Amino acid sequence: MIGRAILAMMLLAAPASAERWRATYAITAAGITVADAEVRFTLGPAGTPYSIETRSRTRGVAAWLVRSDTRAQSEGLLRPGAAQPRRYQTEGTWRGMLRRTLLEYAPDGTARVATLEPAQDMERTPVPDDARRGHIDPLSAIVLLTAHVRETARCDVRAQTFDGRRVTQFEVTTHPVVLASDRGLLRCDVESRPIAGIPLDRPIEETRRPTRSTLIFGVTQPGAPAIPVQVEIASRWWGTIQASLVELTEERGQR
Repeated sequence: MIGRAILAMMLLAAPASAERWRATYAITAAGITVADAEVRFTLGPAGTPYSIETRSRTRGVAAWLVRSDTRAQSEGLLRPGAAQPRRYQTEGTWRGMLRRTLLEYAPDGTARVATLEPAQDMERTPVPDDARRGHIDPLSAIVLLTAHVRETARCDVRAQTFDGRRVTQFEVTTHPVVLASDRGLLRCDVESRPIAGIPLDRPIEETRRPTRSTLIFGVTQPGAPAIPVQVEIASRWWGTIQASLVELTEERGQR
């Protein structure tokens, strides 16, 4: 109980700063580094714009097997208890194929798919028209969770995301105990389940099975925001994939 109270004080003291930050992560699977990731973000208080940009690249053996280099960016307005995206775009290569997506959002939250390349990457279940209304993009879901952790020192968030091809339902809950292995940090349990745009080449029992992952939030240095310092994702092919924070720096004067 004391550990949880100290943790809450640390997270609630994290600043709601409009400064731009850069976080770098090393991604490993089976103890081998398979990719690098970089996240740049600006996340102020409710009522202010947010932006988040990610870049990931496979490396080592993984780059030899599956070469990938992807950028994604989202910007919008942070509301009390909600993220309102304005624009979401991704661009990169996967197995040598160029992939691009651009979603533009109307004031009512409806997403317009302005770019989707390739137009059809595989056979999928239909995505209903209402999937483009009221859903947020995947990066805005990260913004929503991070802002909620900062404001409440808890993880309890639900969201549905649309990335141009599929709709996914996320439920994030606060782990009931502080584990010794977490070093007193906040553990968030994430359960995600695809609900539309599901590839038809996968067994139905597999598509119904939720994916579980874990985000561990912490404040790494005085004046820094609370961010995930470790992410663990269950993977069908690689076992547990782990992303560990390598460095967090403030990009002064850059927006």
